[in-house]
Amino acid sequence: MALAACGSDAPEPVETEIVDVPAAADAPEGVSLTDAQVRMPAVSGRPGVAYFTIASETPRTIVAASVLGAGRSEIHETNMVDGKMTMAPVESIELQPGEALNFQPGGYHVMLFDMDATIAPGGSADVTITFEDGDKASIQAPVTGAGGMDHSAMEDMN
Repeated sequence: MALAACGSDAPEPVETEIVDVPAAADAPEGVSLTDAQVRMPAVSGRPGVAYFTIASETPRTIVAASVLGAGRSEIHETNMVDGKMTMAPVESIELQPGEALNFQPGGYHVMLFDMDATIAPGGSADVTITFEDGDKASIQAPVTGAGGMDHSAMEDMN
C-alpha cells in the first residue's frame, strides 16, 4: 500500500523560464531603481558614465552615486547655456513622489573617473545611489562599450 502513493499519477514538473531583469535588490521600500547601464569611455583613460531610472513613492534627495571599480563618481547635469551644451556636477537631486527620473545622455548622469580593469564591456558593475537620510539602493548594471555597444563579442572579428 505504501508503494501505491508513489505511483505515476503525480503531476509532471512544470518547466519555468528564468527572466533576468536588473532591478535594485536592496532599495528602500517605495524606491525603484531600474534600467541601469555603465558605458565605457571612447578613449581609454577618459571618464565612463552610468545611466539608470529611479523613482520613489515619497520625497527623497539623492546626494551621491557610486560604481564599484570607479575611483571616483560624480553626479552631473547637462544643460544648454548661451547656445552651448555644458556639464556640471550637482550636489543633490530632489525626487518627486511617483515621478521617474531618467539618468540619460543630455540630462543627469554619473561620471566615472579612474575606472579599473574590473569594469569591462560584457561584464557588470554595482551602481549604488545614496540618499540624504543615509539609505542606499544598489543595482547590477551591464557594462557596454562606448556608444552603448557590447564589444566583448567582437574579439573574433577580423
